[in-house]
Amino acid sequence: MTIHRPNAGTTQQAVIKPGAPIKTASDQSDEQLLQEVSMRAPMMRAAYESNLKDVNNYIRDAQESVNADPNDEEAQQALMDAYGQKSMIYEMALDRSLQ
Repeated sequence: MTIHRPNAGTTQQAVIKPGAPIKTASDQSDEQLLQEVSMRAPMMRAAYESNLKDVNNYIRDAQESVNADPNDEEAQQALMDAYGQKSMIYEMALDRSLQ
C-alpha cells in the first residue's frame, strides 16, 4: 500500500504483514461464542468454528461487492443474507448451549 501525502516530496510505504490477524468486534464476539460452545458442548466447537469461518468469508466477499458497487441491489441482498446466516449460527449455538 502506498500512501501519497499532498505537498510532500516523498512517498511512504505502509507495512502490512500478510496474514496478520486483525481483531474486530465480530472476531471477539465469535470467540466468546466459541468459548461458550466449548464449555457446554465441546464436541461441537469445531463445527461452529468452521461455520463461522465460512460465514465470515461470505460476509467479507459480499461487503467487497457492495463496496465496489453500492447501487447493486443483488450485492446488498447477498450481504444481508450473509449476516442473516451468521445470526442463525449464533441462535443455534446459544439455543444448544442453554439446553
